[in-house]
Amino acid sequence: MFKKTIILILGFYFLTIFQSSFLVHFSIRGMIPNLVLIAVIIINLFTFKDFWFIFGSAVIGGFYLDVFSLNHFGFFGFYTLILIIISLFINFVLRRYVSFPIIEKI
Repeated sequence: MFKKTIILILGFYFLTIFQSSFLVHFSIRGMIPNLVLIAVIIINLFTFKDFWFIFGSAVIGGFYLDVFSLNHFGFFGFYTLILIIISLFINFVLRRYVSFPIIEKI
């Protein structure tokens, strides 16, 4: 678990730095792709069993977005709150409405 946490912290750090320093120069009509949001959604879709890993990825990614971006919404923690809500929504939908087939071992 410690190794996963270190990978999350470093991964989201580099994604946020790349997004806020490099991708700003390649905006299309003033819009920049949010790599952290995409990474959190992918983590939610592929690791739906480990709730604390999903929650931790949303908190870490949101924290880095709050620190490194210009926050026009007035309070620190806006992106963290948004990513947690998105994670909880995806987790709810996957647990409630999506069933995965069980692959039996031979």
